[in-house]
Amino acid sequence: MLTNQQAKTIIRETVKKSIVDFAKKSLNKKANFQILDLIIPKERKIRSIVGGLETSLGRTLWEPLAKALAIENGFEVIDGNLESPVNMPANLGNTLQTIFDERKRMSGIYDAISSHSEIKTVCQSFLNRPIDSFEKAPKGFGVDIWLIKDNVNYFFDTKTVQPNIGAYSKFVDQILNWYAFFYCRYPNQHAEARIVFPYNPYNDVFWDRTKGKGKPLERDNEGWVENQFWNFCTGLDDTYSIIVECFNELRESKELEEDLNKLLS
Repeated sequence: MLTNQQAKTIIRETVKKSIVDFAKKSLNKKANFQILDLIIPKERKIRSIVGGLETSLGRTLWEPLAKALAIENGFEVIDGNLESPVNMPANLGNTLQTIFDERKRMSGIYDAISSHSEIKTVCQSFLNRPIDSFEKAPKGFGVDIWLIKDNVNYFFDTKTVQPNIGAYSKFVDQILNWYAFFYCRYPNQHAEARIVFPYNPYNDVFWDRTKGKGKPLERDNEGWVENQFWNFCTGLDDTYSIIVECFNELRESKELEEDLNKLLS
C-alpha cells in the first residue's frame, strides 16, 4: 500500500522531471525571431516555456503524475488508447445520438448511470456477432489515462479547471463514445469513465462556481474534482495537499529553478 511519504517522493520527482523535460523540449525547438530577443532573451524563453506548460498541463504533468501514483497503488496502466469501430453499427450510433441529444436538452430521460447502462446493453449483441474491424478513435475522443484494477477499466481525461460553458456538452459526448468504443470490443467487461478537473480554483464548491454548474456533465458519476481523482489514484486521504506541499517545497528549495536556469543560460 502506498504511504504518504512514498506518494510525496513520487510527486516531487515526477513534477520536477515533467517540467524540466518540457523545458528541454521547448528550448530545442527553433523559434521564430522576435525583436525582444535582442534585449530580454532569457525572459522570452521563460515566457515560451510557461505558456506552453499552461496549455499542455494535462499531458505534460497531470497524466504522468496520475500514472506514476496509480502504479504504486496496484493499478495496471494501459499505454494504448481506445479504438472505434471502422463502421459504427447503426443501432449503436442511433442510441448514442438519442442519449446525447436528451442529455444536452437535460430532459431527464437519461442520467449518467442510465446512459452508461443503455450503451452497454445495446453492445451485448456483439458477444455473438463480434466487430472485427477497429481504427484509431476520432480526434478529440482519446483517453489520457487508462487504468485497470479488480477487472474494471477506468478512463480519465484531465481538463482545464475553467472550461467554457459549451465544453461540458463535449465532455458528455466524449464519455458516451468511450463507453461505446469499449463495449463494442469488450461487451462482457466493465468500464468507468470520468472527466477530471485536477484542482479546484475556487474557494467554494467547484460545481456551484463553474460555468452552468457543469451541466449536462453529471458531477461524481461523470466528473471528478481534485481529491476525488487523486485519492482514487493513491488510495490515500487528501492527496492534493501532498501535491501542493511538493510544489511549495520545490519552490522554496529552488532546485527546480536551478535546473531551469542551467537550461536557460
